[in-house]
Amino acid sequence: MQNLTALLSRLHQLITQLQQQYEPVKREILYAKFDPAVFSENFQPVEFYLNEIRHCAEQISRLTPEDVEQTAFLSEKLSAQYNALTDALSFIEKPQAKSAVNFKQVFNEREKQRRQLEQLPPRERLIKYYEALQALNEKLNGQKDLQKQSQSETEKMRIQQQIDITRRRRQRCLDAIEVLEEYLAFKQNQSKE
Repeated sequence: MQNLTALLSRLHQLITQLQQQYEPVKREILYAKFDPAVFSENFQPVEFYLNEIRHCAEQISRLTPEDVEQTAFLSEKLSAQYNALTDALSFIEKPQAKSAVNFKQVFNEREKQRRQLEQLPPRERLIKYYEALQALNEKLNGQKDLQKQSQSETEKMRIQQQIDITRRRRQRCLDAIEVLEEYLAFKQNQSKE
């Protein structure tokens, strides 16, 4: 029983920490597709998923020590929810505390472009994602050609690192395209009903 109490206390701390960390963006829509066994809905605000996690933790806290199977099931679900949400939130930049001296946030050019892109309607954003995918494919092909032409092993290794970075960026772009296409299909199906 003490182990369960300690575990519940730790879970409560983690959930509270997550809530505080993402409080400034809690109303932002999280464009992520989750397993239906983990979260009941997709494409909801961050706050929705935090509430589902909190609800699952509350269910566990109401169980008795005799409810071993239910405790195990809900614990696994809570763990899956926490991991899925933290993974999805990793694509949202963590909000930084504002300085008491200077409230103006300074963004680099890439951050400004990202924020402008997020403001676009989904269909326009999808077009931009496809343009970015094409640019990344061209960049990847250019890097591969450069690697083939390179003479030194050191240069080949440096270019390989660049290729790996570009591949990761390309994969994130593909993931964003997939999520956005699913979201648009979901919205289209909703409008038909």
